[in-house]
Amino acid sequence: MEAWNWLLWWKKELHRKPDLHREYTFLAPLYASASVYYLFGNKDYDVVDRFQFNGLLNGQTVLIRNFAWHFILRGQWQKIRTRILKAIVEAQAETDVIGLGALTKAEWLTQGGQWIVDELGDSLRVPVVHGDTLTAAAVCMHLESILLRKPGTDHPIFITGATSKIGRAVVLWLAKRGIHVQMFTESKERFEEIKSEAGSDGKRICRVKTLEEGLRCAVWVTGKASPGGTRLLRALPKGATVVNFSVPNPLDETAFIHRSDVSTVEGGLLAYNPARTSLAFTMRLTLGLTYACHAGTMVHAYKGWKHHEVGAVDQSMLTEVWLAAQELGFYLPADTKTKEGRI
Repeated sequence: MEAWNWLLWWKKELHRKPDLHREYTFLAPLYASASVYYLFGNKDYDVVDRFQFNGLLNGQTVLIRNFAWHFILRGQWQKIRTRILKAIVEAQAETDVIGLGALTKAEWLTQGGQWIVDELGDSLRVPVVHGDTLTAAAVCMHLESILLRKPGTDHPIFITGATSKIGRAVVLWLAKRGIHVQMFTESKERFEEIKSEAGSDGKRICRVKTLEEGLRCAVWVTGKASPGGTRLLRALPKGATVVNFSVPNPLDETAFIHRSDVSTVEGGLLAYNPARTSLAFTMRLTLGLTYACHAGTMVHAYKGWKHHEVGAVDQSMLTEVWLAAQELGFYLPADTKTKEGRI
């Protein structure tokens, strides 16, 4: 995997045309060796792309050189955090907004960015954005589209990862719309907090402890990589629709060989017109697609917002962030569209 990453870094056109990698197979010993050196090098980060977007923004993509072995060895955890802080401090010299992207996936690492804000204090001069507000909004709009296509359904929606930042926002949005939600979670305390936060809408939220309790749910939302695979697939009722925002996806493509009745939507992705950007580094996504958390950073810059977007998702910002994303040129992929575009 790291050999492929190094090749992508070296030949950025492979992001747009990955099949061209065959032309570089003869160099495999070179870039495989380079990737090993890269794994154990002392450099903190690399700027892997500089781009313009829709004639409105200029951006850059930074990869911090933290690898699996840094996470496995507890003694390396401080190095992970040091590299993050160094990249942010140096990046703010030429940017107006810094997006955290994948740095928010490990909650223990940055607490959704709050640790970074607290640690840097007054030396942090630009907003830090986790992008989860737009991700939550995108998931909600995907669900809105599905519900519009399936009018009259009175079944509850089953959700895993329901107590995460994004999961909480989606649960509260669904309950406010009058939709019953089954939260699959082991944390009774977090469940009670979210149910209480929903106020009178909390009566539509219940906690479940097994996947089998979702057999009546025609729509599932997956926000955690586990449970996944065969265990999750077996629990899905016939004809179910799954909206996923977990990275990695708990259901890979091979899981659906024997379940052609199940349809899936990548709720954490947004589309854009690739002809209106010079973006080259696509995080292995098809050109024209990006993660909503990355798009959220661009929305923050486009609107000129000066506040940090860290910690819990602000429910009051969902609609505003979604409408701003549409103004900037983002939209739901494929035919997943809504009538009103509001949350």
